Amino acid sequence: MEKRKVGKVNINTELFNYDKALYIIDMNNGFVNFGAMANTSYNALIPHQLRMVEKFRKEGGMVNFILEAHEDDALEFKKYPIHCLKGSEEAKLVKELAPEEDKEDTYTYYKNSINGMLNDELREDIKRLKALREIVIEGVCADLCVMDFARTLARYLDEVGRDAQIFVVKEGIDTFDAEGHNRDEWMDIACKVMEQAGIEVVETFEDLENREQVLGLRKEV
Repeated sequence: MEKRKVGKVNINTELFNYDKALYIIDMNNGFVNFGAMANTSYNALIPHQLRMVEKFRKEGGMVNFILEAHEDDALEFKKYPIHCLKGSEEAKLVKELAPEEDKEDTYTYYKNSINGMLNDELREDIKRLKALREIVIEGVCADLCVMDFARTLARYLDEVGRDAQIFVVKEGIDTFDAEGHNRDEWMDIACKVMEQAGIEVVETFEDLENREQVLGLRKEV
């Protein structure tokens, strides 16, 4: 899908040499604030995510937003209520994060399914990140869009030969409570599945920075 808005960096040159990449998934209005799939408790993630964005900007990393923007006839609507239609307010990034989209070193990708790694341009951009050493993933829902993206990303890095450490920070992800879907249970399942895929799950921002220090990934600024 041609669904990407690019920030101010010229990606058609050799300057596409980030060694750190942050991916924030599905912080759409339609998942956070209003609509059939919204869970307003996800607003609690935003202060942490803004702190993580600031960290990546200071350390010269790239910031990526992955958002659902469904076609009217999306097959996903056979499984879930209609949500985040392309061009709608639901498909937009939440207002607290939206100002970050137009800053340098920032990229937004759109998806028509749960798995953001199915966006062709996103995969091509990852392939071009030859200096990549670290990836951090945050967003919602932990056991759906976050988990699918993280696992597919891990295998894609193997495919294209990128030896990058992938982290998921638990205080930056969440999922929902519903009949037959216990939030705590599915958070635990998602984290275990991602860990089995070689992804390191850490609890907090501070835990991430401690692990970066141990692994030689921490940048002092």
